Amino acid sequence: MSKAGVLAFRYLFQVGDWARLRKLEQDTSDLELNLDIPYLDDGNKGHLLDVYKAKDAKLGNPVVINIHGGGLFASFKDLNANFNYEFARRGFDVVSLSYIRLPDTTFWHQIDDCMNGLRYVATHAKELGLDLSNVYLTGDSAGALLAYTCCAIENSEELQESFDIAPAGLNYGGLGLVSIMIDTTRHDLMAAITDQIAKGEDFDRDCIGYLQDPASMLDVTTLPPVYQVTGVQDLIQKDSLKLEKLLTGKGIKHEIKDYPKGKERKLDHVFSVKFPKWPKSQEVIDNICAWFRQSAGSAPVSDGKYFVCCSTRDAFKAHEATKAAKK
Repeated sequence: MSKAGVLAFRYLFQVGDWARLRKLEQDTSDLELNLDIPYLDDGNKGHLLDVYKAKDAKLGNPVVINIHGGGLFASFKDLNANFNYEFARRGFDVVSLSYIRLPDTTFWHQIDDCMNGLRYVATHAKELGLDLSNVYLTGDSAGALLAYTCCAIENSEELQESFDIAPAGLNYGGLGLVSIMIDTTRHDLMAAITDQIAKGEDFDRDCIGYLQDPASMLDVTTLPPVYQVTGVQDLIQKDSLKLEKLLTGKGIKHEIKDYPKGKERKLDHVFSVKFPKWPKSQEVIDNICAWFRQSAGSAPVSDGKYFVCCSTRDAFKAHEATKAAKK
């Protein structure tokens, strides 16, 4: 689809979200909201993050970092605010990231945006009032794809070199993926993004194969314990089931909640993010929180091949030194 076509699709996609969010506006007097913090100081709305905490939060809370969905082409972090508030009310400090959208950029740059946001969190934790002893990564739909990709890069020197992206320096204790969009070459409603994923210089990148087939990254990385949510009414349920099969094959600890058809409400794509106060949505959020808490301390241990555990500054310096040596 052309750039103009994707922009038109974006508008139609967002109209429903705007109307829904207006109806679901809620009282946040119980929360401390630190909004629109630039993780790249360039004035771009796609380079902002929010931090949400309970008003009585103390340093030491586990941290959940959330990357919003929207097919890679629609919306910003505000789309997931209501969902993220629920984690803050359950004792997590929450960071919510935006990124530049297709067709204004490409998938590689969106990954780079998110990694820059994650690197900002790692290097500015003190001023953000965050304790990074226990950090978890979440996302829904396209945001789940970005969360998966960032975690995969973080845990693989091979991917860091292939993508030419330095690790953020965060040690993720778990992944929470809601209705992941694992494929970027689409033949369904989301086919609009296929022609926008890679352009120009992207085809010369060593990582082009991973950009076009993100699932293949599992061949050269590992992941912390993964909790997935999907359902029979999820329009891209097959993506979650595909990832579940791959995780099983790789021996990565995981669990999937595959909801049957809803009896009272339609449990469709990312329903728990769109309507977090629904009983089933509350169940999803409770289950993700429980998964993270039971996974505490079980992040991957380095076997000398994949997982990189070092300070952000040292990792970035090592990455830049490698780039300079190649030149």
